[in-house]
Amino acid sequence: MQLIDAREFNWRATPAALYLALRYYVAFTLLTYGFAKVMGAQFTVLDSQLAKPMGEVSGFWLTWYYFGYSTVYSNIIAFTQIGGALLLCFRRTAALGALLLLPVMVNIACVDIWVIQWNFHIEALRNAIYVLLAICGILSFHAADFYRAVCSRRHDWALLGKDYGWLLCLQIIAILGMLAYTAHEGYWLANFNNRAPTAIDGAWYASRIEPANAALPDWIYFEYNRAHLAVFHFPDGRYVSHDFRVDAKNHELTISQQWLIPGSDIFKGTWKRQGDTMRLNGSWGNGQYSCMVMKRKPMPVRDHK
Repeated sequence: MQLIDAREFNWRATPAALYLALRYYVAFTLLTYGFAKVMGAQFTVLDSQLAKPMGEVSGFWLTWYYFGYSTVYSNIIAFTQIGGALLLCFRRTAALGALLLLPVMVNIACVDIWVIQWNFHIEALRNAIYVLLAICGILSFHAADFYRAVCSRRHDWALLGKDYGWLLCLQIIAILGMLAYTAHEGYWLANFNNRAPTAIDGAWYASRIEPANAALPDWIYFEYNRAHLAVFHFPDGRYVSHDFRVDAKNHELTISQQWLIPGSDIFKGTWKRQGDTMRLNGSWGNGQYSCMVMKRKPMPVRDHK
């Protein structure tokens, strides 16, 4: 007596075998990457990269430095990968493991493509995409379960027992209102709160100071992305933040001691710019008059020499 029809067995075994293969492929791969993070094989940065100005560091090393800056955070990523991989090994918890790992792998793939800017011939990017596609494949086996859990029970959380047209209109108005308000706030923060563009914005190197004064900064950064913020760099390596205000009409410049609190002036004078050269003439807080010839450098600034 034949217990199982051959055609029925093949039809059921093929998707089951694919489901099993996808789960264990993702589990093995992410266990490898997870333990690599725990053991210190990932998110470690070379001293030669740490010594570079941030503007010179590649997207790869910026990413590894960022994710590895906090040991707790890097371990959270690692154990999320390890825990999700273990959940995939069992049919009862496979869907939960796939849901846990999906945003992790989407983020990794996006970082690889748009931050690190790897091409597809890089093995790490290929692995990330393959694992992401495998997770999507695992989730596709549970599509009906998700539909029953989410879509078919949507009425359980309805405020009213019946759908009304006016309620939908009110909902649309509320959504449009939120979109308009948050977009306006974002635009205002970026273009008015954070920025107050001036004609002298940029990184300026003091090519000549008359009379010579070692107490004056050798670099001045008039920040474009932080309104009124001027950062001094001194020959001994110190950075000090100040407030600056520009009178474009009279070509006057005032630098105050504390950012966003004008009045405690440490420099008051005039500026004159011609292309990438600017002359600052005025008196510093100690009453000393000086003339600084500044050269504007394109960013990123490579060094302070």
